[in-house]
Amino acid sequence: MRSSVVAATRVALVAVLAAGLVPLPSMAAASKPLGLVVAADHAYLDHANAATGASVYSDDALVTDQGGSLRLSVGPSQIYLLSLSSASLEPRDDKIQARVDRGTLGFSTARPAQLEIQTPLGVVHGADANPIFGQVSLVNPSTLRVSSYEGTLVVQDVNGGHKIIAQGETYEGTLVSDASGGDNNPPKKGVTGVIVNWSHVLKVGIPTIVAAVAIACWLYPESPSSMGCWN
Repeated sequence: MRSSVVAATRVALVAVLAAGLVPLPSMAAASKPLGLVVAADHAYLDHANAATGASVYSDDALVTDQGGSLRLSVGPSQIYLLSLSSASLEPRDDKIQARVDRGTLGFSTARPAQLEIQTPLGVVHGADANPIFGQVSLVNPSTLRVSSYEGTLVVQDVNGGHKIIAQGETYEGTLVSDASGGDNNPPKKGVTGVIVNWSHVLKVGIPTIVAAVAIACWLYPESPSSMGCWN
């Protein structure tokens, strides 16, 4: 009798352990870090002070204070946040998506197919396989400014349209009511009554480029191919 109880207990224990081990591979995959903190100043990672070398996981909150900055290495890409900005990373198919919620996010990559930037007005990514270096700024909840310093960018906006941002250009997109008119594409299903009005910001674009290059040189002086200074 005693041996039967012991045997049954062993079987039950093995079953419990086996059931507990089943989700481990998926848990390990989900916990794989997406990026690494390279430099941080008055910045936070998942609500704690960001430290150089810290791993960044999916949906970790990335935040900078007034005057702060945060630089991340994300595979073959580089991402930086300027003052009073917030963002997060998440895997999306075979790429990493950086979602900017506030402020300014810069990015650089030699493999555009592996990185895209999610904003309230649409998704920003490289137009082709050439390296890109750009920046997106949320001027306010309904206005987005996109600058390309190297390569060509594409913005897939919320109504299904595409906006091309050539190297050296800065454009500003604003969500407006469909009743305001304009030459944009009609909104797709689920985004009724809203369009994005794009305007070329020439006066803002030139000083923005100069400032961004200066910031990039300060943050990334050693890496010409990764958002630094190049000859």
